[in-house]
Amino acid sequence: MSELRELIRSLLQEELARLRDAPSAAPATREERVRIRGDADLGAFARQVLRLARDPQTAADIDSGRMVFRLESGAAPGVDPLSTSGGTGPDFDVGLVTERDVARLDNGVRAIRLGSRARLTPLAKDELRRRGINIVRKAK
Repeated sequence: MSELRELIRSLLQEELARLRDAPSAAPATREERVRIRGDADLGAFARQVLRLARDPQTAADIDSGRMVFRLESGAAPGVDPLSTSGGTGPDFDVGLVTERDVARLDNGVRAIRLGSRARLTPLAKDELRRRGINIVRKAK
């Protein structure tokens, strides 16, 4: 049993060292499409930016221009991007999504999109399940 533990420990040490020493690629520009057709859309966008800015790296990306927002056309006036009419609800690209974040979602939300760097707390998962909200994982 101690041999197995030692093997696992050495593998973990090697992987962590590899991750630490991996050269970081040049930062790519990320683009988020935004529909703003009214006050509800503007409020939803402001909440999305606040959620994104909780992660220091994402906040730095927004500030430096590595993450940009582009207006998306074609939304019907009065369509709230957080409602069921838009299909899925808000994006959580990075950071930890908590039960409080889920509680703030509009009642019409039927799905949320999670980026590869976003994580859910167990209570958030329970609340999503209770409210019947699906989790859609974004492709990397």
